[in-house]
Amino acid sequence: MEHQRCIECEEIELARVRDELPQQTMPVPYAALDGFPAGKSSHELTRRKLLQWGIAGTASIYGAQQLGWDQVWESVANANEAATDKCLVLIYLAGGNDGLNWILPNEAKDYGAYVTARPMIHRAQGLSTAERVGSKPLPGAGGAALSFANTIVSKNGGGDNSDPRFQFAAGGEGYGLDTLFGDGSGGTGSDLAIMPAVDAKQYSLSHFDNSDIWFAASNDQNTKTGWLGRWIDRNGSSDNPLQAISIDTALSKAIRTDSKPVCAIPSLPMSGFTHSQSSFGGTNTNLNAQVRDLAALQAGAGNAYLARSRGTYGLAYTTYERIQSLTAVPSPTPTPTATPVPIAYPNNSTLSARLKTAATLLAANLGTRIITIHWGGFDTHTGQLVAQDRQMAEFSRALAAFRADLQARGIEQRVATLAFSEFGRRVRENGTGTEAGTDHGAGGLMFAMGSGVRGGFASDWPGCELNELVPTNNPGQGNLKVPTDYRSVYKAVLDEWLGEENSQSLLGGPTIESLVRGDGLQGRRLFK
Repeated sequence: MEHQRCIECEEIELARVRDELPQQTMPVPYAALDGFPAGKSSHELTRRKLLQWGIAGTASIYGAQQLGWDQVWESVANANEAATDKCLVLIYLAGGNDGLNWILPNEAKDYGAYVTARPMIHRAQGLSTAERVGSKPLPGAGGAALSFANTIVSKNGGGDNSDPRFQFAAGGEGYGLDTLFGDGSGGTGSDLAIMPAVDAKQYSLSHFDNSDIWFAASNDQNTKTGWLGRWIDRNGSSDNPLQAISIDTALSKAIRTDSKPVCAIPSLPMSGFTHSQSSFGGTNTNLNAQVRDLAALQAGAGNAYLARSRGTYGLAYTTYERIQSLTAVPSPTPTPTATPVPIAYPNNSTLSARLKTAATLLAANLGTRIITIHWGGFDTHTGQLVAQDRQMAEFSRALAAFRADLQARGIEQRVATLAFSEFGRRVRENGTGTEAGTDHGAGGLMFAMGSGVRGGFASDWPGCELNELVPTNNPGQGNLKVPTDYRSVYKAVLDEWLGEENSQSLLGGPTIESLVRGDGLQGRRLFK
């Protein structure tokens, strides 16, 4: 049976701005990604000069007014001079991710209730078997209440996220959420905060409504700006649309502004010479080496046209090499005591490709403060285990690879990553056998990652016994209670990471409570 999914639930279009077209489009030159090597005077920032190296991609710009070419690139060049500001990468797991099968209850009564509610899709305690994925208790204060599913634990940590069935690229055996979580103490090396059961206090189980609540940080459906868009309006540049970027074909609602310019960039494609046979069932052939050799041949005397064409090919190849160095994943810096291990993203699919693009853009020092990435496929009404396990493993490896990528580029200390979904799933499963899945439910799972993040068990866990659900003792309709308002997490991000002095006015609504950590750590709630 083909797994049927709710199209409207999974549709990433919900998270994109569709009732407003971009004001303009503008090429992003490779010269900007390379730090303006020819210089940053107005003479060197002309359209002709910057486009000589070629175009990395195209930015669709959203804002209140048209921007001039010189105006934009002078602003970007100025930002390039002082690239020390903290940045945020926002990852949206579209469709309603079932956090209960990522981070599951571990305490005896809680775990028993979880198994009873999910006879087909629950995780075992301990090592995985051929029949069922296992789990590993979270280390650190308070962590014994919860466990990692082994599909997000690295191979080196005893987990399954390198299982051959996922067919990931070679390497990355040390990449997993366990390696980011560390000892769960919130200190050095404990760089992943896990926040279960986070949602709007007045949530909706409609993807349309709840995703809008999360992106706008408001229950008012007439609110058009995003929570980070309002921060950009208050603190951002009037000339630099690269200050907030959606790596997508359209703008994320989270960074929709009222006045300041922001943009969407789908990708940064590589240049070069390739013979594509994909339309005929073949593969692409890289011809850059042949073009290099052809360009090196000297034209005969008097053959000016051939000399010119070979010179053009030579320039194109030189540009290709330079561009390749800009967009390639860097090698880790060697240390006296260890051989560097190559950074290995799990694959070249949407998540890995967009995280690589994010790393390239952040390393280019273009004044970028916010990057958004949307990744769908989490609406698991049926066939949940097969679909979700792969995405769990991919996410855990890609997130750890992204952190290693940022470290190799020397910028990780100023980048934090926040991942969320519009809600979670019901405690009780649907269906039977391999077709079992889960319905829309309250209380999603959030992650914050980065060396500046105070890792550990960072929000309250409400329990999932029958008498702890909402409605109480209702196995069919029971949802997790929501002890943590999502705006409490947003407040911590704005106040502690981005340096906002009045987050309440940006987020609006009732007074926002401070985040209550499940591990009992006091002081700064989410960041070190």
